[in-house]
Amino acid sequence: MAAKLRIGFIGAGGIAVGHYQRLHETRKAIVTALTEPCDDSRKRFYGHCPGAEALPVYRDYRDMIKKEALDGVVILSPHTVHYAQIHDALNRKLHVLTEKPMVCSTRHAKALIRQARTAERVLMISYQRHFDPLFRYMRAQIQKGVIGEVEFVQAVLSQEWLRLTQGTWRQDPALSGGGQLNDSGSHLVDILMWVTGMKIREVCAFSANFDTKVDINSSLAMTFENGALGSLSIIGNAPAWHEDHTIIGSKGAFYLRQGSGLIQQDALGRQVPVKLPKYNDNPDANFVNVILGKAVPETPPECGLRVIELTEAAWKSAAAGGKPVRVP
Repeated sequence: MAAKLRIGFIGAGGIAVGHYQRLHETRKAIVTALTEPCDDSRKRFYGHCPGAEALPVYRDYRDMIKKEALDGVVILSPHTVHYAQIHDALNRKLHVLTEKPMVCSTRHAKALIRQARTAERVLMISYQRHFDPLFRYMRAQIQKGVIGEVEFVQAVLSQEWLRLTQGTWRQDPALSGGGQLNDSGSHLVDILMWVTGMKIREVCAFSANFDTKVDINSSLAMTFENGALGSLSIIGNAPAWHEDHTIIGSKGAFYLRQGSGLIQQDALGRQVPVKLPKYNDNPDANFVNVILGKAVPETPPECGLRVIELTEAAWKSAAAGGKPVRVP
């Protein structure tokens, strides 16, 4: 293996800039090749990543992973092509970090988990909330039983998604696989299960498309395997970003508003002092350290499986007018 891990990028859209910078900040990895057929995307990428213009560029990722000496790839492409790209990369014995959602079907998620295990290669998803001290604190408190058994979970994401993604691949189901629930909503579907450690058993969902081909607003009512209730609202036709989380337990509660101001209460409603852990890791650094055998994966592919299981069940329920659907 090279002195630094050699990483190829499949895609150079807006989110690629952060991945490029974080990988280089580790000083243990370097981006050595790029797949991006769009000239405008490459120019924007070069403008934020000095030196990247010297990278070999490919129009087809299959040529890149065949011709370049790589240790891994970061996948930053439209959702419906993730499965083929992850599959082909694992076949080349490459480690993979993919943007969300991992894939757009439960069948594909299970197949890739088996393939990564057989190939003995790292497969991870870039769910950054796993590295946020706020969510890590709540997860640790729940694991310790501080708020007792979780009885209710609520999460809301409001975003100007309809307006900002108009005319892009994100509103084309052939490329996106679905709408806002499968896009930004993927983060909330993931985090509510990761923080609580609970799996969803059944969902009733409703959605509104606003004359587009994909879901824009979605409202989900859920039951968890332990009997807890849940409510998830993904709103793509909103004036601006807002995020909200509530977790109620038998001995306490958490209230997180807009990523700050976490309030913790005990069983009597008294406010509990919150001492957040010092934690500055991120998906890219964790990916590198897992490859090097120095860390455990914080965002394993099983998270991607749980997300698409619920997402597919919600789509099915919404198509049936809110009929309850069991989650596999």
